Amino acid sequence: MIDQAMYFTLLLAVVLRLTLTGSSFVAARYVYAINLVVFYMRILQLYYIHKRLGPKVVVIWRMVCTTMSRFFQCRASCLIAFECNRSQLVPTSN
Repeated sequence: MIDQAMYFTLLLAVVLRLTLTGSSFVAARYVYAINLVVFYMRILQLYYIHKRLGPKVVVIWRMVCTTMSRFFQCRASCLIAFECNRSQLVPTSN
């Protein structure tokens, strides 16, 4: 399943890169970034079957998930508060 997603996102990124120009080229970069994440997930699956590395990868994955979720929650609340204050203090130029 992950292999199919990886191949699909790679083909989509290549097609977008060859067809899009200008400011819409950013979409191709986003798809490339998603493809890289899927590729890393696929590589991590190879370590699950290893006798010594498998349990360590599971422990590290759980630790990263809990730590990163707390980090992103804190970051999101700080960014929202900053953006609300900035939008009220800085006048928009029309």
